[in-house]
Order: sequence, then C-alpha cells, then structure tokens
Amino acid sequence: MTLRLLRLALRNVMRSRARSLLTMGAIGFSVLMTLVLGAFIAGLGNAIIDNVVKGKVGAIQVHRRGYNDVRENQPLDLDMPADAPWLAKIAAMPGVVGVAPRLVFSGLLSNGSQSGNFVGVGVDPRRDALALPGRRQGLAGQHIGDDPQAKAVVVMGKQLAEALEARAGRPGVADGAATTLALQAATADGQQNAMDVELIGSVDADTPFDSKRLVYVPLAFAQELLSMPGRITEVVIAVEDRDQVDAIAALITEQLGPQYEVRTWDQLRPNVADLVRVQRMVLGAIGVVFLVIAVIGVVNTMLMSVMERTREIGTMMAVGVRRSRITLLFLAEGLALSLIGGGVGALLALALVSAVASAGGLAVTPPGGTSVFALIPVVPLWLYAPTLALTLLGTLLAAAGPAWRASRLRPVEALRAL
Repeated sequence: MTLRLLRLALRNVMRSRARSLLTMGAIGFSVLMTLVLGAFIAGLGNAIIDNVVKGKVGAIQVHRRGYNDVRENQPLDLDMPADAPWLAKIAAMPGVVGVAPRLVFSGLLSNGSQSGNFVGVGVDPRRDALALPGRRQGLAGQHIGDDPQAKAVVVMGKQLAEALEARAGRPGVADGAATTLALQAATADGQQNAMDVELIGSVDADTPFDSKRLVYVPLAFAQELLSMPGRITEVVIAVEDRDQVDAIAALITEQLGPQYEVRTWDQLRPNVADLVRVQRMVLGAIGVVFLVIAVIGVVNTMLMSVMERTREIGTMMAVGVRRSRITLLFLAEGLALSLIGGGVGALLALALVSAVASAGGLAVTPPGGTSVFALIPVVPLWLYAPTLALTLLGTLLAAAGPAWRASRLRPVEALRAL
C-alpha cells in the first residue's frame, strides 16, 4: 500500500465520522480492556509468585539427593554440613544474591495444658533476610534475629498461636511478657528432647499449613535441640532475575554434583505455577472475546461503506481503476480504523496502568489466603505486541470480505445503483 493510498483511505474513513468513531471506539475498547485486565492479571501473578519466592521457599532450594521424595516426613538423616566455604561457593555463582542454610524438623509444641504438632524451621537470621526478603509478610511482633540476645525464641503461624492461647511479647520483659512454650522433637538418633521457648511473633500466613503448623526458631537452637551441631537439611537461594532461575539452577546442579538435588520454586510449589498458567489462559479467552467485538464493528462499518459508495466504486472502475486497487483501498480503510482505535486504546491502557502503579497498586488478598499485599499492575511484553498484532490482523480479515465484495461489483450495475 502506498502512502497516497493510505491518505485516501483515511479521508474516506473520516467521511462517515460518527460510524468510524464508533468502530474505532470498539477497537480501542477491546485493546484497552485486554491490556488493562492483562496488566492486573500479570500483576496478581507476579505478586503471588513473589510472595512464595521472596517469603516462603526462595527461588531455588538445595537438598541431599532423595530428600524431596520423603520431605513430608522432615527427614533428619539426609542432612548436610553448614560449611561456610561451601555456602560461599554457592553465593559466588552468577545470578545468586542470597544463600540461607535451614534445618527443617517436626515435633510437638505445648503450653502445659494444650499441645499441637508443628513443622519447625531453624533459620540463620542474617542469611535468611537476604534469601527471603519478604519473610515478614503478615508478621505481628518480632522475627527471629530482631533481638540478637534472644536465643530460645519462636515465631509461629497465627492460628497455631491462637490454638495454644499464646501471646507474643519481648523475651525477658515482665510487662507484656511472651508466652513460654515447651518445644519437643526427636533428635537425629531418635531420642526425644524438649526445650522451652518464648513466643516473640506470629505470622498471618496465606495457607492453612503455614498458619496452623509452621514455626521458626534460630538455627543454633534447632541444632542444639536435635543434637545436630553444624548440620542443616536445606539451603534456600535467592536470585537476581527470576526469569533466569532455570539457568542458575542448572549451573548450581553442575557445580554441586549428583549427591545434591536442586529444585526451583515452580517445582517446589507447582500449584502456584499452575495458577499463573490458568490466569494466562483466562486472559487469552477474555482477549478473544474483546477481539470478536472489534471485528464485528469493523465488518459492519465496512459493509455499510461498500453499500453507500456503490456508484463511487462503479465510477472508479469505469475510469480504469483496477479491482485489486479497490480491494487495497478498503483494506487500507480497515487498517486506518485499526491503527487509530488500537493506538488510542493502547495509550489509554498504559496511562491507566501507570497511574495505578504510581499510586502503589491495589491492596488484595490472594486466593485462599488471608494476608494483604500490594498488586502492582504491569503490561508484560508478551501481551502487548500480540494484542496489537491480533487486533490488526482481525481488523484486516474483517475488512477483507467487504473489500472483495466491492471489487467484484460490475461497473454498469454499480453506476445504476441509487
């Protein structure tokens, strides 16, 4: 299509301004709604993933081979040395920004009159803050490491604390003292051991398991309780770019050797990855619906244009304009409608998304969760280009039928039309 043809098409589009504006409005609305909904769905997906990656499991975890087959039992025999040079080796790998050793175990927690099962996580406060920067999500009170002098302390899920009627407080402080609990667990050699702890904080977690069973204690305390000095069961790793997590995991696997298992967040929490995929499928279906709306508007506009300009088309053919040129003219009109309507819709979507993002996003609660976090909408590149391309393609296909019909008119019959 030449520039001259495009100018002629634009002039023809503006001849019926009301109808053309309605059509461009339908196209712009479809692009606007697809991009805005996509931005919020993508933002929700990012928030859910960040909540898991930055606050729960990390981007990557390392265990002894075979651990993940029996991880529900919190095995202690598949342990690893908490060796500083070995951890430093992982931390020095490209793309890694945080490495945290952990000791996972299970046991019984009691307030003297009531008790409940728990899954415990011994954490190194300094390293854990680097590997899991979002670990304070939903926290009330203190976290492990806030008071360096507090050694026998615990942070647990909110529902577990309520079930044990435990109150969080500062250890060793009479006014608003923390509830003291007995923590019992089997050591690595099968012996039962119990130690007292003080509750310093509770977490309003997203999942029932985290809220009802999960507790955090200092790593040194867990090693003493389990008679496992200098030992851990897992390493949590944070990465700089989440999109590179698979490549970084492959590098770690190569460097550590076959005696270790390296798993990424989507392997550890496949339900989260599945949820994000379902969201994208829903977005695709919504986009198709809006595209159909736009296509219907274009078909109607182009058919009306052909009917109104029948004599004009006959005159053009009578003076020697080729049928292919007429077809291209009507396709160019469809292209003009798509470019203007789609462009305006895209700009409005970007303005709206930018305004919401600049305001700090929206406060939302994830599906099945209780904690509130900020949803920052973002239009991903994988959505922007396909939306505009499909809108343009759909518009051209919608205009193709009326354009072909216009080019098939007989000049004599067209000139006789009223």
